[in-house]
Amino acid sequence: MSQQQPNDRASRRIIVSTLIVGVILGGVAFAYKIAEFIHTLSSPDFAGTFDVGITVYFFICGGWLCLLVWCLMTGKFKQMERGKYDMLRQEEEYERRGI
Repeated sequence: MSQQQPNDRASRRIIVSTLIVGVILGGVAFAYKIAEFIHTLSSPDFAGTFDVGITVYFFICGGWLCLLVWCLMTGKFKQMERGKYDMLRQEEEYERRGI
């Protein structure tokens, strides 16, 4: 096994920390937006105005969450590069056969 260069580790740390900060900020913004929707729904001036929109929004978010959980449970995020290498191997086989 080859040892990673210190520069590679630093780059990975920067990328991972940036992704973590981005996910946290996105989550905070999402939570704020949901709290804002709930507050608006509870006000008497807008009662019932956004019910359909928010219901659809929650169903779509729930669907994506189910899809994410399914992918995690069935191992879809493991060996993600395998398909690419299979395709390249198959391409080489086609070229070798003259197809």
